[in-house]
Amino acid sequence: MTERTGAEGDGVGRGRDRPLVFIGDSITAGWGLARPETFAHRGFLARGVPGETSGQIRARFLRDTAGARGIHLLCGINDIAAIGGPVSDRAIAGNILDMGRMAFEAGLPLAIGSVMPSDFRGWRPELRPAARIRALNAWLHACCTAGAARFIDYHAPLATESGALRRAFTEDGIHLNAAGYAAIEPVMLAALDPG
Repeated sequence: MTERTGAEGDGVGRGRDRPLVFIGDSITAGWGLARPETFAHRGFLARGVPGETSGQIRARFLRDTAGARGIHLLCGINDIAAIGGPVSDRAIAGNILDMGRMAFEAGLPLAIGSVMPSDFRGWRPELRPAARIRALNAWLHACCTAGAARFIDYHAPLATESGALRRAFTEDGIHLNAAGYAAIEPVMLAALDPG
């Protein structure tokens, strides 16, 4: 993701005549529902589909971001959870890189959120996802730092020391509750509209 766009230097949240599209899975879908006033006021549009993997998000990426002023991408946790079967880290990275290329070819600024923390408590704890999530987030951070995408670290305000999602921010150990969305909103707003 080394391409630069004409919007370089602009906040991803500017130009409110077109929506800033949040594309991702159930966490993205829930964000628009949990924080409707923020989404309406800022011109954000949530295009999250519960249960989708990075490959499924990639397949609808151009269609769902058409007409956007910028893109916020959040994905990876369902790949790690093996929702549609095992997905390698290389495949996740390839899907994210493909979406980055599509965004930059369309001239759209891109922000990529870190994979949310989880230990899959009560669901698939045998997968022990914390180390894999940390590694994928380190790769995302490095990739964004080297390129034109903006990295947003949601992991830090949400995670326990062991890499689980803090219980105050979730009911099931995977999805955010209202307090979880409220905890990451300042981080998101600072990254998308830094001016």
